[in-house]
Amino acid sequence: MEHQALWFTLLLSGISTICQAAEAPSEFTIDRVKLTFLPGATVESGTNLTLLCKAKISYSSSQPIHTFKLLLDGKVIYSKNTSDASLEVNLAPARVSNSGFYRCDVHIRQKEMSSETRRLTVKGLQTPTLTAHPSTVYEGGEVTATCSAPQEVGSLIFHFYVDSTYITAVQASSGSSATAKMKVLELGNVHLYCNYQIILSHTSAMSSNSSVVEVSIKELGITPSIRIWPHANVVEGDRISISCNVSRYNHSDLEIFLTKDKLLHKDHVSFTQSFEVKVDDSGEYVCKAEKGPVQKTTSARLNVAPLFSKPVLSITPPGVFEGQNFYLSCKSSINTQRKPNVKYSLYNDQRLVKLGHTLSGRASQATNGRYTCVAEALSISKTSTQLTVTVKVPVSSPVIRAVGRLVLGRPFQLVCESELGTLPITLTLLRNNSRVAEVNVTGPLRRALFNVSSIPSRRDVQSFVCQARNQGLETILLSNKLDTPVIETVSKPVLTLDTKGYTVTEGMNLTLRCSVQQGSAPVSFAFYRDGSASPFFNTTSNRTQGTHTIESVRRDHGGGYYCQASNEASETKRSNSVAFGVNLAGWKKAAIAALCFLLLVVIVVILILFLKKARAPRHTKRAKELSVMSARHKSGDPMRVSLTLDFEDNNAANATPSVVGRSVWCEDVSNSGSDNQSREEEEECEKIQYTEPPAPQEVKAETDPEPDTVTAEVQVQDGHHDNMDLPQNSDLEYVHLNHSEQEPE
Repeated sequence: MEHQALWFTLLLSGISTICQAAEAPSEFTIDRVKLTFLPGATVESGTNLTLLCKAKISYSSSQPIHTFKLLLDGKVIYSKNTSDASLEVNLAPARVSNSGFYRCDVHIRQKEMSSETRRLTVKGLQTPTLTAHPSTVYEGGEVTATCSAPQEVGSLIFHFYVDSTYITAVQASSGSSATAKMKVLELGNVHLYCNYQIILSHTSAMSSNSSVVEVSIKELGITPSIRIWPHANVVEGDRISISCNVSRYNHSDLEIFLTKDKLLHKDHVSFTQSFEVKVDDSGEYVCKAEKGPVQKTTSARLNVAPLFSKPVLSITPPGVFEGQNFYLSCKSSINTQRKPNVKYSLYNDQRLVKLGHTLSGRASQATNGRYTCVAEALSISKTSTQLTVTVKVPVSSPVIRAVGRLVLGRPFQLVCESELGTLPITLTLLRNNSRVAEVNVTGPLRRALFNVSSIPSRRDVQSFVCQARNQGLETILLSNKLDTPVIETVSKPVLTLDTKGYTVTEGMNLTLRCSVQQGSAPVSFAFYRDGSASPFFNTTSNRTQGTHTIESVRRDHGGGYYCQASNEASETKRSNSVAFGVNLAGWKKAAIAALCFLLLVVIVVILILFLKKARAPRHTKRAKELSVMSARHKSGDPMRVSLTLDFEDNNAANATPSVVGRSVWCEDVSNSGSDNQSREEEEECEKIQYTEPPAPQEVKAETDPEPDTVTAEVQVQDGHHDNMDLPQNSDLEYVHLNHSEQEPE
């Protein structure tokens, strides 16, 4: 019957679901989602806590199925599908591990809404409980301690302490407890306690301490004893025994050690060690018993007096030179009570040289080596510290030389050097047998550099010598006197010319001579013109002067010149400037003089003509017309002669008229009042020209006091008038020149 009822119920549920699915889906909207902590957001551990999530949903027909999701620190911790409007989740009791940030999400079909994220704080962790087993152990034993907090959940880390000393931390792998095993070494009672730490996603919290558990620690009976016999104070060579004993413990896990700066012996039971002692065996001996982490120790001191001391090897003299006698000696102190018979042996590079404690000889390079001395007595052998013998080489005669050029009056450096000699050596510079400076040379080169201010003269260079000596050797060696070239700087040069008065003439050869009074050869001379930065000639001479010849001197060679002189002293000095002029050649002077004279004559003539022309009347400068008619004629035809007398200034002296130019009538035409008429008449007049006769006659003219008349005697020859003769006493009719045309008769 029960099964039938169950099947019937399932059938009804299925039919109801199918019917609901067949219905039209209900319309809805999510209005809000709210998350609440009851009784509050901050509670104590152990409180019954409820998380309430409410959703307000508006729908059209029936409440839709929706999904509630509860999230802690972003992770879903609870989910439920329901048609209820709220969801309750109980946390009873609440623990610190429940603390965190909570949020409630509601999902309906494709819609989703979340509440505000709220923080829940649960305060107070459960006090842990500590148990320890066993409660009584031997020192070095192991105690098992368990710390638990059964009511707490989450990630827990437990911490264990012994007498306030932190021992270890153990994370609980499952559950709420952790176990730790601890070894205890302190005798007496120890106190154990624990606490734990819970790790949350956003923070962590530490619990209070558990109650204290007391554990008793008993001493482990493995303390050893040590004994040195027959005596703890012995002399080397004596035989002693050292015993190390642990009583009342015979377990195989026990280890017993004998040590002195190093492990001497080890065993699991008590033991005794015997040996002949040496001085180096003196010291503190320790017997130690060890079981697990527990160690027990006991110590005793052994004092061993030496039978004889460690030998000491020495050489005399300390620094031996080639050719010197040396003495090796080996010594050691012996015990006055035992007085042993000590035997010595000398070795060179581990090769036996002599039985005995002394060795003597003459030093040479074959004597070099690493010497040791071995002392033996009663089967005890001791070796001295190694002594290295290196025979020194005496210093060789030094050599002195100058560094670079030695210039008179300037600072310079001297080098003093010896080719041979064991370092260190002392090199001394002497000047006139007086010490100037001293240097102790330690290597790698056997040389010293000395600075000297200057020397005043060449001969002072030989006042320097060098002295060399080995330290520890009284022999002193001297160098030769310094012998090196001394460069003397040039004096101020003087520039001279080979012409007196510093005046030269064009075309000649001129020699410039630059000379110095002093200076070491070779000397370089450079010749410059004033204002030029580059020389126009350079020369080097082994003499104290240099020359340069200017061939065929020109006018542009004149001016100022200077020269510079220098030598290996690298100091250049300049002369004063010398100026000279270049005169013209003789023939040029004569030509210029002649030209000047001619120019002067021309100027004088021009001045005379100008002055005379300025005194003559203006009308007389131009022309005067003279009409002459013969009083008597050989023929009855009248004859008219037209003369133009031009009295120029250059003919004024002989009063000879020059018959040139136009006729007097043409002259008169030029003064006519009508311009057009005068122009035509002037052209006609130009056609009529008077030709000067081939053999002009003298014309004696006497100027009338009247400025407008002229008296003249004229003889005229004409090709067309061969038969015309003018009597000597013929009267000439004077015509007044009044600028009017006179008609012929």
